[in-house]
Amino acid sequence: MTATAVIAFPAQQIPSDGAQARLLGLYPQIQQGLWLQRTKTLGGIMTPQQWRTMAVIARRFTPGTPLHLTTRQDIEIHDLAPQDVPLVQQAMTEAGITGQGACGDTVRNLTVCPCSGLKAGRPDLAPLAWQIRRLLERQEAVYALPRKFKISLSACADACAQPFINDVGLVAVKRDAAWGFRVIAAGSLGARPDTGIEIFDWLAPGDVPPFALAALRIFAEHGDRTNRRKARLRHVRERLGNEPFIAMVKQAFHQARQEAEWPAITLAEPVTTYAGQVSLNFLGGDVTPEAAESLAELASQPDVHVRIANHHRVFVFGVDQGSLETKIARLPALQEAARPGPAIVACPGKRWCKHGLTHTVDMARRIREELSGVLPSHVSVCISGCPNGCAQSAVADIGLVGMLKTEDGLQHDAYNLLLHGGMGRDERLARLDAQRLRPDEIIARLKDGQQF
Repeated sequence: MTATAVIAFPAQQIPSDGAQARLLGLYPQIQQGLWLQRTKTLGGIMTPQQWRTMAVIARRFTPGTPLHLTTRQDIEIHDLAPQDVPLVQQAMTEAGITGQGACGDTVRNLTVCPCSGLKAGRPDLAPLAWQIRRLLERQEAVYALPRKFKISLSACADACAQPFINDVGLVAVKRDAAWGFRVIAAGSLGARPDTGIEIFDWLAPGDVPPFALAALRIFAEHGDRTNRRKARLRHVRERLGNEPFIAMVKQAFHQARQEAEWPAITLAEPVTTYAGQVSLNFLGGDVTPEAAESLAELASQPDVHVRIANHHRVFVFGVDQGSLETKIARLPALQEAARPGPAIVACPGKRWCKHGLTHTVDMARRIREELSGVLPSHVSVCISGCPNGCAQSAVADIGLVGMLKTEDGLQHDAYNLLLHGGMGRDERLARLDAQRLRPDEIIARLKDGQQF
């Protein structure tokens, strides 16, 4: 894995400029004086040593606080004292881990289907993702965009990397025995979400880098720099209209393609395929140091691959199902995450985020404990602690959006309930089913599970 150099800053000092701190992957927490550090982990691929490094960091600098998985295959370190931040970044750099560009107004982590290059008929997209990342990180404007810019690569028609909620979503498709990509663009979530639209039904792999460059240029030039609530690429599309936007993107793409001799790219299908797969769903995205070490142990075995997925999951692949399940059963720190059940993702909520209104992890725990065996395993439950919807509630099978409800003069946790979204794999937004339900009402409403 190739690492990107981390922007240096003086020892014992976090940049006073908030924008510069975010470009290093740093955010202040709701707890005064504490910080989170986010990694930028392309495709969710970590070496065994990198997993061990993250375990060491958590034990040394944030004892009692677990590592935290994100919805973009990253890992966050929470509850960092400011004087420890340079030491953590040094340890990350030595392990080939970067936080540069994990947050802020730049190209965020490129997400890739976890099964890419491992399952039959699913080409390896990580090399192409690295090409895109290196190309875009060389652009002059990349660290001063109007807002964040997100790219995903899906290895099959299942579109696990959620192309419809990214600025650029690439879905591998085969035509006449040749691999190419269906290209979706200009989707995003937030308080007023909208899914993306198709730009090409098939694009050759060698044309993907110039297309990504063209999309970035349009965003840098036309993105709104005065109103951050309307500063994503999809807002450019909404201002122009779909057809003029598509025409602009195609024109910029043809211009970028003519500027250089772009190398041909061939997508390689896996030689060895991995029929075994176990999904580990970490409640609240919490990964203890012991669990990180167990994942390192699995990843160190020649017939096992470990990849961070979205939605607080880690996928483990093995040559066959039986031996893989046996390996995982020997690791106590992974047993809770290995329990069958729906995927549950919960943003930090009031635990760490200054925008959080509700106790999202408590809600996630109740759903896991009280709806076990009720909700089928293919269902995803996405719990956001505020209307920003960072847990991707707006496209969830079951989406909860945190609100406050006043009863008897007191404020209580409540949620808007959304149902039947397309999980970002297609254009469907979840529909509003009910508003301001208390947690008990949510549990009761979902308990029959018949709609799923």
